[in-house]
This record gives sequence, C-alpha cells and structure tokens, in this order.
Amino acid sequence: MSSGADFAVQFQVAFSETVMGAAIFAGQPYRCATQRFPNDTMMPPNPEVPVCEGCPAGKTLEYDHCKYTSSVVEARLLKTVAQNYASQGLIDSVTYLERARVYLYRGTKDNIYEQGSVAKTRDFFAEFVPASQLLFKNDIPSGHAYSLPGSKPWPCGAEGLLSNIPFQNCDYDGPGAALQHIYGGGLAPPADKASLSKLKWFDQKPFYGDKDVTGLARWGLVYVPTSCEAASSRACDLFVSFPGCGFTSYSTFVLLVTNLNFNSWAETNHIIVLYPKLASHGSTKQQQEGCWNVYGQTGANYATRDAPQMLAVRQMVKQVSNLKIWGPFSEYSATVSHARCSAYITIIILFVGMLS
Repeated sequence: MSSGADFAVQFQVAFSETVMGAAIFAGQPYRCATQRFPNDTMMPPNPEVPVCEGCPAGKTLEYDHCKYTSSVVEARLLKTVAQNYASQGLIDSVTYLERARVYLYRGTKDNIYEQGSVAKTRDFFAEFVPASQLLFKNDIPSGHAYSLPGSKPWPCGAEGLLSNIPFQNCDYDGPGAALQHIYGGGLAPPADKASLSKLKWFDQKPFYGDKDVTGLARWGLVYVPTSCEAASSRACDLFVSFPGCGFTSYSTFVLLVTNLNFNSWAETNHIIVLYPKLASHGSTKQQQEGCWNVYGQTGANYATRDAPQMLAVRQMVKQVSNLKIWGPFSEYSATVSHARCSAYITIIILFVGMLS
C-alpha cells in the first residue's frame, strides 16, 4: 500500500515482460510525478516534468497531487510517458502489459489516497490491459489499511490512533482476493497459520549498490513454504511484497509481515514471498521514513529499469535461489535452491503502509 504500491506499479510497467501481475493497494499511476505543481521547488520544470494545469500553487512535492488532487491527473499523458520510455528502451515494451492481470484496492474511508486517486491508476492500466484482466475493489469500508478476514482484532474503518494500524478486519480477504485474481482463480485455500519457522532473514548487502541511493536495510525477509525448500524438487513461483512508508524499524517490519496473511496463501500454493526492506536514509522526509523512490527524489530516471532501487530488487529476484539466508537468532548457511520463477518473477503484490 501507499509508497509500496506506487513502487509495484513502476515495477510492473518497467518489467512487464517478466511480471505476471500486480496487486495495488492504494497506489498511484505510473510516473505520476511526471506532472508537477506550479512553484514546486523540489523538481524544476523540464520537458519530462510539465506543470499540470489546474494544480494548486505553492506545493513542494510534485507527488502530492496523485493522492490528493487526482482530478488533475491525466492517464493518457502518463500512457504517453510509458510509451516513450519503452521506445527508448528504458522499460520493457508496453505490449507485454496486454497479458498482465492487475488487482486494485482502495478502502472507502482511506483519507490518504482520496476518492478518485486509485481510479486513475485503474485508468492508466486500462490503456494497456484488457478490462477482463483488471479488478478494482473500492467498496470495503477500510481506512488506509489492508483488509483482512473476520471482524477482529483490528477494527474496520478505525479512526484516531487506531487508524495508523496497517491492517483492518473488514470481513474481506484482500491478499486472497488479489492472488485469486492474478492467478485467474483456482488457488488452494490458505493455511490456517503460516509457520514462523519458514520466515527467514536474508542479507540485502549484495544488492546495496550505492546504499545512500537505494536505501536498503541490511536484512530483508523471505518466506519459503515447505514445498519450496531446498530438499524439494517442486518448481515454485515468486511473490515480491513492498512495504509502504514507516517500516524502517525491524519491529514494525516484522509486525507487518507476520500479521498479514500472504504467507498463509503462499504456504498452500507453492509461492516464495520476498519482502525487501528499506532503512531510514537520505535527507528528505520520505527517504527517512523508508518510502520507495516513486517521485524522483534521487533522479528523473526513478521509474525505469536501471533506476537504483528498481535494479536492486530486480537483482534480488534474479538471485532468489542463491540468497544468503539466516535464521532469526542463529546464523546458518542455506539456499532456496529449487525456486523457479517464470522468467524470474511471476507476481508482484503490495504490502499496506502505515504512512503515505
């Protein structure tokens, strides 16, 4: 959700040849920061970043209008940006998006991505993806949070301090619905409870690049179902999940990973789940909150294949069978040696984020 969802939109579009589908929980259209506010001091105007007509003046983040003033976001303009990037070889051909399956979600009480914002993301994908492969769920009364089955313990549509909890029980299984859509139905029911012993830390240091730019934390998490462990000969799919802003501490990161039910679905459907993690870094508020680069704070190429964060995650995906994996408390060597990902990656799905 949020920044993580924005990033997954970028990854789906940039690597559409190898990404099967995306689940976008409150995310903006591709390269939405192509438009900027008048008087924006963060990104000067240039041919690639035109001032959007009708945007209010005096804003400092060209990114804000994607969430708060979606009426000025033009999906057709952003379609042209994607097509131009593809023609320059900066992203995969947009024709690959014709086979993608995309699930989108926005809770009716979401006060971060306001009404109409995620609809513009749907409109962007509709420029490329057949209508039968798009599903937009926008009638669940959750806030800016991930909807889970049942009615407790996390209240649906919570207000005040409880609204910061990144998941809400709204009698709707968001992760399950997203996966079922992306796979075209037919998935096995989720496990009653995913085993914590299958959740392992992996070393992100090999993927740092310029750490000040990528902002990667030392450790990420990976969930390896029993059927996908090294002793198994079964081929497994890969699912990459990006947290939103606000998960720079390991305690909040673990809280998120273990309370959502992606792993339960993964356990019974032979899916490895990769959870990259960002650290507090850089000089901007968004970087220090662990937000993904979805508005150009490290350069105008942020939504292309070779952007630092995009490239880092791509390398994780390509090397998933050789990650250096550690137990939660004791060091040991292991590899996920039999993970097979269709053209390296088959699913991108998004974590909810506590902040925008």
